Amino acid sequence: MNDLAPIPVALSISTLGRPEGLRATLESLAAQRPAEGGVAFELCAVVANNDPDDPRPAAVAAEVAAATGLPIEVRHEPKRGIAPPRNLGLATAIELVGPNGLVGFIDDDEIAPPGWLAELLRVKAASGAGIVTGPVEPEFEEAPPAWIVEGGFFARARRATGTRLPYAFTNNIVFDASLPSRLDRWFDDSFLRIGEDHHFFERLARTGAAIVWADDAVVVERIPPRRANETWIVERFRTVGRCMPMIVRDLRGGPHALAMSTAKAMVWIPLGLGTTAAGLVAGTATRVRGRAWTAYGTGLLEGAWSPGRAGRPRTDDR
Repeated sequence: MNDLAPIPVALSISTLGRPEGLRATLESLAAQRPAEGGVAFELCAVVANNDPDDPRPAAVAAEVAAATGLPIEVRHEPKRGIAPPRNLGLATAIELVGPNGLVGFIDDDEIAPPGWLAELLRVKAASGAGIVTGPVEPEFEEAPPAWIVEGGFFARARRATGTRLPYAFTNNIVFDASLPSRLDRWFDDSFLRIGEDHHFFERLARTGAAIVWADDAVVVERIPPRRANETWIVERFRTVGRCMPMIVRDLRGGPHALAMSTAKAMVWIPLGLGTTAAGLVAGTATRVRGRAWTAYGTGLLEGAWSPGRAGRPRTDDR
């Protein structure tokens, strides 16, 4: 494979108010190298700054580029939210690599260990899939309460490498730069902060693009103390619940979204209430899990019956 011309890869990072997180992410990208005998690549990064008045992302990018040699393109998106900078970053990445290159995303609170990108590309080459994604493992900035670890509230799913998925997210992903041209729109800004990536990649999957899992291509997400608490966890579940009917409504129609979301809510809410009650004896992890499930079911009802509110966050997810 090394005899072939290197594949151009552009990875986009949306950022808002996290200069040091951005620095760590960019430095981790600069350390990526092709595996011996693996897919050769030439990597560049795109920083989509969601606050044009904040000069720090551009300064950080310039410093990392000078220190490491990683090419970094900085663009500014004045419209706040998740979708607008994602769209800008994606458009810029495609512009940099062309339709025959690869593009992808990583978050500005994540670190990619050495070998991460090489593993994504290995699985992509082996599977022939247009989209490859991998796991995100938490790393707490401060030791969290024991019940958070016990309850696995920040644990992410792990699957066998090669597993095919119906959708993916933007926190650890690489895909063919030609694929977004199949869609009439990319990331939908009506989702605000959650769900727009699920929506985007499920729509790509529906065009025939295969999404495949690479279980050894792990990135590490840094969890600040303000997230490692009961209030944030419960509100996050409610926000996710509110977004799900919006995805179903767009892909399968309003009646289906209303019926499916309501039926699921009628399962999650009683289950959550019962688990919350059990937690009074079983402990904090069980009680919070019950509250989170109840919040998820409540969010499903809100998203199903109040479409204008679907996707609006109940907490600061950044």
